[in-house]
Amino acid sequence: MNIKYIIFDFGKVLGYPKSGKWFLTPKFITILNESKIELEKAKEAISNNKYLVKDDLPIKTLEEEYNLFISFYSNILDELGLDKELAKEIAYDKVYNISEYSLYDDVKDILNKLNKNYKLIMLTNNYPSIVDYLKKEEVYDLFDKVYVSSICETSKNEEKFFDMVINDYNISENEAIFIDDFEDNLDIGYKKKLDVIMLDRNNKKESKYKKINSLKELEEYITSN
Repeated sequence: MNIKYIIFDFGKVLGYPKSGKWFLTPKFITILNESKIELEKAKEAISNNKYLVKDDLPIKTLEEEYNLFISFYSNILDELGLDKELAKEIAYDKVYNISEYSLYDDVKDILNKLNKNYKLIMLTNNYPSIVDYLKKEEVYDLFDKVYVSSICETSKNEEKFFDMVINDYNISENEAIFIDDFEDNLDIGYKKKLDVIMLDRNNKKESKYKKINSLKELEEYITSN
């Protein structure tokens, strides 16, 4: 192997939603509990309104992200029969408190090790606040560059998102590994001549590609090849 670059997804690879569901922030959970709204109803409402927060929307600032999520949560609260004004509090919690995520326990240690020998890159379907979160967790500087879908106005279901990374770094075949938890994303990475690995934290998925369950396994795989 002549690996020079490791390209990481964020969600379910490096970080996960504390609540178990994206967009279900601590503030939102508090409001649901106070209003005696069942969690499953809230999850259904989130799913019904996901079209409002597509990954490739041109959202480049925290203010734009905040306004986007006010609209998103307003619709959800309306569907649940709750006061739509509460959407501002939930959106603020998501965008400015960045309270939705947690990093997996192995992330900081392994990224610090890999950073010494490889250029680390992030390719994430996400919004500008992810940058602040990575800085808060003191891992942002471990990446050579972080590509955020809303800022780049594309997403991982489009080849051009991958092309941005490949062209920026002039990546040749077999020089980069792409790590993701969705096989559809890995399919595109493979098509773009990247080595691809499925990271399945819960060991519940099948994949035609090499599969690992932790970043420790990634480190072992790279160093042994």
